[in-house]
Amino acid sequence: MVSLRGPVLIVEDDPDIRESLQHFLEAHGYPVVAASHGKEALEYLGRAPRPSMVVLDMNLPVMDGNRLLTARKGDDLLRTIPVVILSAALGGMSPRDRALYASSYGVAAFLGKPADPRQVLEAVERHGLRAEETSAGVPV
Repeated sequence: MVSLRGPVLIVEDDPDIRESLQHFLEAHGYPVVAASHGKEALEYLGRAPRPSMVVLDMNLPVMDGNRLLTARKGDDLLRTIPVVILSAALGGMSPRDRALYASSYGVAAFLGKPADPRQVLEAVERHGLRAEETSAGVPV
């Protein structure tokens, strides 16, 4: 298990997917908070402890994933938080377009739906910031 500064934030509007991912990650020792749309996710991102990473669906009510990523990109503290996109919405993107999108929005990884929960766990382990690698929330 990776030692994270704060919880993993799951942003998913489907309650079955959201709850199953939350229970799976918690069973593997990760603290988790969950949001059902982007606006709720921004509220979590503004609180302490700030989430250490975000697992983000793109097709969300209220505020979609693109708008959330745009808001995150404009905030110096939030842009350092790794994001793993878990969505069917980007499945049709070419590898080049995915790389450009990742570079523009600071996306660590893309997982398509349906995803095996073990893929999500692997992404959390691979891309979650370790507390000892950060200082005041900024990667060193």
